[in-house]
Amino acid sequence: MTKALTFTRVTRADRDKLERLVRDYYAYDGHDYVEAEQGPALDAICEGEPNALAFLIHADGELAGYLVLAIGFSVEYGGRDGFIDELHLVEAFRGQGLGRQVMDFAEQAAREAGIRYLHLEVELHNRRARALYDRRGYVDSGRTLMSKRLAE
Repeated sequence: MTKALTFTRVTRADRDKLERLVRDYYAYDGHDYVEAEQGPALDAICEGEPNALAFLIHADGELAGYLVLAIGFSVEYGGRDGFIDELHLVEAFRGQGLGRQVMDFAEQAAREAGIRYLHLEVELHNRRARALYDRRGYVDSGRTLMSKRLAE
């Protein structure tokens, strides 16, 4: 039986919950959580950062994960675009088909925010997520994401 998911916007009161979920996600995906880096970003999200739509995900009332949509702008993509910055379900909720429901919600929230194109990245080792995104029509852009740190 599929669990009923609910999505609530992250608020100041959710800061500790969100950090616990982010730390869990980073451990799962093999990233370091660096308080000086991620902490201020989580603070901004919890204070209502206008370019980030963040949600806690509950499954049948239990905290199951989180989703962060980042809003941007692109001439190439015709205006407002977005990025699924982070999507995480805790281990107890993986493999139950909930990812499809989360993606349905993410895409609808993006449409409601006026986002024309939605982007995401997936770790090469995460084959289950890659298969989900492939089935939903996400395609490899044929480009390499490159990054440079500008702020210290």
